[in-house]
Amino acid sequence: MFGPSLKKIEKWAQKGKIAKLEKVINGNNAEFREAAFKALAKSGDHDAVTHLTFYVRHPNPEFRRLAAQAMGESGAERTVEFLKKLYKDDEDESVREAANEALAKVNEALAKKD
Repeated sequence: MFGPSLKKIEKWAQKGKIAKLEKVINGNNAEFREAAFKALAKSGDHDAVTHLTFYVRHPNPEFRRLAAQAMGESGAERTVEFLKKLYKDDEDESVREAANEALAKVNEALAKKD
């Protein structure tokens, strides 16, 4: 099989293959899209978090919600302002809820570092 699989998505994240994950995110398979967002978050790659920030402005609320969730999983301090903006300003309730939950996760991760 040449297309993505959940296992391949994880391996791409571990190897820092952001471009491949981007293709999956922008593809038609919702299950793979969600897995790719999670994989980006878990990769720990600085560029991966940067890519997540692009999706907070996506016109589709599903992408913004998944980006918020992934930012929460990343625990990256630099996602806080993006998440605050989503929580405060997004028109979609599910995105605002995801941003609020993600903020809590990031704050928890940051508290553990101290």
